[in-house]
Amino acid sequence: MKEAKLKAEIRNNAGRRNCSKLRAEGYIPGVIYSQGEDTQSIKLENKELNRIINRYGSTGTIDLEIADEITPVLIKEVQRHPIKDIVLHVDFQKLSADKKVRLRIPVAVQGRESVEVRTSGVIEQQLMEVELQCLPKFIPQYVTVDVSNLEFGDVIKLSDLDISKDENYEIFTELDEVIVSLTASSKHEEVEEKEVPIYESEKSILDE
Repeated sequence: MKEAKLKAEIRNNAGRRNCSKLRAEGYIPGVIYSQGEDTQSIKLENKELNRIINRYGSTGTIDLEIADEITPVLIKEVQRHPIKDIVLHVDFQKLSADKKVRLRIPVAVQGRESVEVRTSGVIEQQLMEVELQCLPKFIPQYVTVDVSNLEFGDVIKLSDLDISKDENYEIFTELDEVIVSLTASSKHEEVEEKEVPIYESEKSILDE
C-alpha cells in the first residue's frame, strides 16, 4: 500500500498533566518504539491524525515527518476514550526495510450489497482480521474478499485467497478459517396456521 504522510514533533514533557494540556491545544501525544533505540516521545495534530486513521485505518504504515526527516512507522495501538471515543494516545513502531513485522490486518468485504440484492440472502462475516508477517513494503491496508459470485451454501476460507499462497507473507491465522458465507435471510413471511374445525379433528370431543 502507499504510505500515508503525517507531520510530528518531538515532545520533551511527559506525564498525564502535560498530555492533557497537549490535547487541549489540539495535539495528540504519541511514542515511537524501535528495537535497540530509545523510545521517542512525539505529538501530532489531532485533526491530521484523525484524517489519516479514518482514511487508512488504525493498523497501517505511515511516513512520519519529524524535523525534516522521514521515519517509516507502523501504527501499533490507538488508545481511545472509553466513552467519547476520541483518540487519546498513539503508539508507533519504527520500521526497517529489511526486517519483517508481525501484525493483524483487517478483512474488507467487497460486493456485499450486490450479492445480497441478487440473492435476497445475507453475507455473514466470521473472520474480521488476519494475522501475518511480512516486510514493510508488502504490508496491505486490507485483506480483500470479493463475495459478488457467492451462492447459497458457499463459503470463502482464508485458504481461498491469493494472499495465503503468496510467498511474501507468512500467515499465522488458520487457513481453514471461514471468512464469509451466504445464508438465507431471517425475514420469513409468517405462515398462518389453518384452524381445524372441531368436527374435522381426528377425535371429536363428542366421542369422549
